[in-house]
This record gives sequence, structure tokens and C-alpha cells, in this order.
Amino acid sequence: MRRLLKLLVSRFFWTFLFIFIQLGLIYLFLAYVESRFSLSVLSSALGIVVAVLVFIRDDASEYKLSWILLIMIVPFFGCSMYFIFGNKKKGIIQEKRMRRYQELRSQHMIDSFPKALVADEVLSEDDAKLSRYVSGLSESRVFGNTNVEYFPLGDPCFPVFLEELEKAVKFIFMEYFVYQKGVFWNSVLEILKKKASEGVEVLLMYDDMGSITTLPRNYYKELRSYGIKAVAFNPVRPRLNPKLNYRDHRKVCIIDGNVAISGGLNMADEYINRSIRFGHWKDNCFILRGDGVWNYTFMFLQLWSYSAPAEYHVDDFSPYMPEVVPQVSDGLIQSFGDSPLDEFTVAENVYISIVNSARKYVWISTPYLVLDSSMVNALVLASRSGVDVRIITPSIPDKKSVYAHTRANYRRLLANGIRIFEYVPGFIHSKMFVVDDNRAIVGTANMDFRSFFLHFESGTIFYGGKVVNDVIADFNDTFGLCKEITYKEFESRPWSQKVLAQLSKIAAPML
Repeated sequence: MRRLLKLLVSRFFWTFLFIFIQLGLIYLFLAYVESRFSLSVLSSALGIVVAVLVFIRDDASEYKLSWILLIMIVPFFGCSMYFIFGNKKKGIIQEKRMRRYQELRSQHMIDSFPKALVADEVLSEDDAKLSRYVSGLSESRVFGNTNVEYFPLGDPCFPVFLEELEKAVKFIFMEYFVYQKGVFWNSVLEILKKKASEGVEVLLMYDDMGSITTLPRNYYKELRSYGIKAVAFNPVRPRLNPKLNYRDHRKVCIIDGNVAISGGLNMADEYINRSIRFGHWKDNCFILRGDGVWNYTFMFLQLWSYSAPAEYHVDDFSPYMPEVVPQVSDGLIQSFGDSPLDEFTVAENVYISIVNSARKYVWISTPYLVLDSSMVNALVLASRSGVDVRIITPSIPDKKSVYAHTRANYRRLLANGIRIFEYVPGFIHSKMFVVDDNRAIVGTANMDFRSFFLHFESGTIFYGGKVVNDVIADFNDTFGLCKEITYKEFESRPWSQKVLAQLSKIAAPML
């Protein structure tokens, strides 16, 4: 009863209640118009025209097919839904903000060139090709002079996180999808309040959708009262709007330009297992110290200036450059960002590229496995070429509908020799790849349509170094806590689950 009452008074409930009411009214109105005025021919014609427009767009085929099916089944309603939620065309205001976003990239990334390395001079041919692709789309460069500390769980990262915040003397940047009051966020907030009172510049972003059930409405006002410059990214309004899809899914904390903390952790207690919701929460975290922090600093400031009010804009990025060179540094790193505001699916293409480059093995950890044909084909090709392809997914889901989509993708992968493991103790939230003992990726992008097409994401490619061995050790330890799913076992599922799995594929790209 308490949970029900909490839901009924929540902003999440009322926001989406109004949205569903609007959807219902649109459907009823269009159905009435169509039946009252005998517009079935016009409706079908409109559906065909819009379906053709969807078909010729440069989107993933699965994404287009899902919308085309909806449009052809209920033309008026499907067309309305597509223009509200499926059409990625930006409005005038968003176009203006996007131009500023791009101008900031061109204007400020030149500052990183003196410390950045030339990929062709320091990387192998395959790695240099990947690096050039990432640099060309996101302006992210390769750096040395960077120490990396890797944590296979959020629990041990938590006290180190607090220690690093305490050391801040100039500025703290924070950007997370979820903030929730509890041990983790309350501890961090106390330090931020203290640092702000000491004159440290504190800039903080939270995604309004990601935190809609965990923070009160207009929480940024409370944070600003503490001297923290806070922004709710893409505020959720109880009205139909295509911008509702665009979310900031990044997770990063930057301290004085010399330290960056990223990985899968959000500011909530389940990420450090102080709160148990879906069994043991398996996540990861890494800390960069040195020149390689700059890519994260730049990504933050670029999105900050896109999202923040004019009085909070930062026009000069140079005061936020790294100043400390670590005494211990091995391997090279390249941190990158991905944005739904352009036509490039950087995160997905980085994942596909690293799968295609594998010679011996590629191991993957992801909480969600909702794949398009490009990713499936890359994984199957690697496996059929003799590469050891393994994927770890959760055993206990945080979202049952997405879990159904995840398992719906197992059949073809298993049939082509890809090994799938489910994390028995609970939910695995870490998003990481490791390839051939010499490359790893750790970041925020899930292997699903939302991360690849609709979210702001980030990640770091590690070329060699101790951190790659740390990621390999993490995988080996995690495999020991997993149950391997065999093709025979998977095919013995009840027929009802098989039917549900196939139906789920139709809606997956639109979720």
C-alpha cells in the first residue's frame, strides 16, 4: 500500500498519466474522424506516404520497420506517433543550440593538440584506423601521460570517489543519469556543499528523466541554494514532445581537470550495494589521472553549454586543462562521446569496429542486449571466423520488458557459436569489451537502440596497459559467477516464451 501511495503522488506517475491521456485522445479523435467521414482511403494513402518517408531515412532498418508496421496497421495514429516520437528532425531552437554545440567543438578542441598524440605514430594499423574514426566524429584524441585505476565493483570505488572530491581546489564537474538520496549521493552532496562554500566552482547536470522517480521536481533550485550551479538536462514536461527521447546517459565526475571518474556508476545506493533491489549489483568504475582527462572535460563543457542557461555558459575552456602529469603511466587512452543530435552512431560503430578487429577473442558485458542487424552480423562473423565471442548479461533483470528483448536475441547468437553467460548473483550493469589481450572499452553505452540512437553516451578505449589486464581479470572472475546458456537449453523453453520473444522484437526499436 505504501508503494502504491508513493507512486500515485510521484511526478513520474502524473507526467506519464497526462502523456497517455493525450495519446488516448489523439487516437480517439483520429479514429472518430476516420469513421465519421469515411476517410479510410485517405488514411491508407497517408500511411503509405509516411511509410515511404520513413523507409528512405538513414536509420537502422529495424527501427524503420517497427514504425512502418505501426503506420500501416493504424495509419492516422501511427503517423501521429511517428512525428511526435520517431521523427528525429530538430526544431528551430534545437537547431540553434546544436550549432553552438558544434561551434564549441571546433573552437576549443584545438587546445588539446599540443598534448594529444598522432594515432598513426603510436598505434597499430587497426587501432589507428579506429582512432581516426573516433577523432573524426567526436574530436576525441589519443593521450598518453595518463594513469588509470580500475575498479571491478562500485563498492570499493565509493570511498576513493569521496577522497578525490575532498582534494578539489579549483572545480568539480558532475554529470550523471540518476541521482538518488541515500548514502552515496548524500555523502557526495555534503562534500560539494563544502567545496562550493570554499570557492570551488561546482557544475552539476542530472538527466531529468533518469532522476524523475528519485528527485523532486526542480531539484536544481535546491542545489543552486548551496552555491552549486545545477542544471536538469532536457526537463520532462507532461506533454507530447519528440525531445522527450533525448537523454543524457553519461556518468562522469571531473576534478580540477586532472582527475576523471567514469564507468557505469550512477549516484544511487544500489550501484555500491548499499541498497539491494535486483540481487548483487555488478558494476565498474575507472579513474583517469593526467592528460587523458581532457576529452571528458571537453565533453562535459560542450554539453553544459548546450544545456545550461546563458548566465552559466562557459566560453573559455582553457582554464580547465590538465596540469598534473602522473608519475606512473602505461598504455594509451581515447575517451569519446556520442550524441543523438547528429547522424553518426559513434558508440555502436566503435563496438562493431572492435569486434571486427578481434583475432582471438572478444568478451562483452552489457545489461541489455537489444541488437540491430549490423551488430548481430558483426558478432556472428567474428564467431564464424574462429573468434571466441562471449557475452555476459544479467540473470535478475531491472526491467522485465527489456529482459525479454535481451533473451529474444539469444537464439541466433547461440546458433552461431557465441557463448552467452547470465550473471547469477543479480544484475550486471557494467558495459565493457576486451579484445585479444591488448584493447578494452569501458563506458556508459548499453547494447540497445536507446543508447545507440537516442542517448548522449561516453566511453574510453584503452590501448594496452595494465588496465586491459584488470578488465580481463574482471571478466574471468565474473565468468565464474555466471551460468552459461546453451542452445539446447534455450530451445527447450515453453512455446509461450518463444512467441513472446518474437513479438518483443517488433517493438524493441521503439522502446
